[in-house]
Amino acid sequence: MTPKSIVTIYDRQGRDYQIEVNEHESILLLKVYRSLHGLRNMVGHINCVFESPNEMLLGDIHFEDNIVCNRLKLIYAFFHQEPKSYQGLGLGTATLEFLVKYIKDKGTKKLHGSITQDDLNANPNLIKWYQDNGFTVETLTAQEIVNSVARICLYPQNQGKS
Repeated sequence: MTPKSIVTIYDRQGRDYQIEVNEHESILLLKVYRSLHGLRNMVGHINCVFESPNEMLLGDIHFEDNIVCNRLKLIYAFFHQEPKSYQGLGLGTATLEFLVKYIKDKGTKKLHGSITQDDLNANPNLIKWYQDNGFTVETLTAQEIVNSVARICLYPQNQGKS
C-alpha cells in the first residue's frame, strides 16, 4: 500500500498531526502520525472496508493511551509537552471528519459500523460521540446482533457541504 496523500489535522491544543491515507483495493486505512524533529510516531488509525462503491464499513478507530517511550523519547516528550495519551484530544473527531469528507468526495452513500459491549466498556460515551458526529443509531442486522449492542450509520451525502 502506497500512501495516496498526507493531510494535516490539529488537536485541541493546536499541535499538528498528519493523516496518511492508504487505499488499496477495498481497504482504506487512515494512519495518524505526530512528527517532531525527525521523530515520527503513529498515534492512531481508522480502518475501513469498501463493501461496494456506495457503502463503507467502519472497522476500527483507535488512538494510543499511556504511551511507553524509551528514555530519549520520554525526555523529548517532557520538554516539548507531548501528551502521554492521544485519547481525548479531538483527534478521533478530526480524523472522522476527514474520513467523511474523503468518502463523500468519492460518492460513497453510506458509512456504517457496529459497537460492541467491549467498545462501550472502554468508552461509555461512544454512541453519543457518534451521534454528535452525524451518525444515527439503527436496528442491528441479524449478523450483528450476536456481537454488537448498537449499529451506527452515516449518510455522507446528507452531511454539510464538502
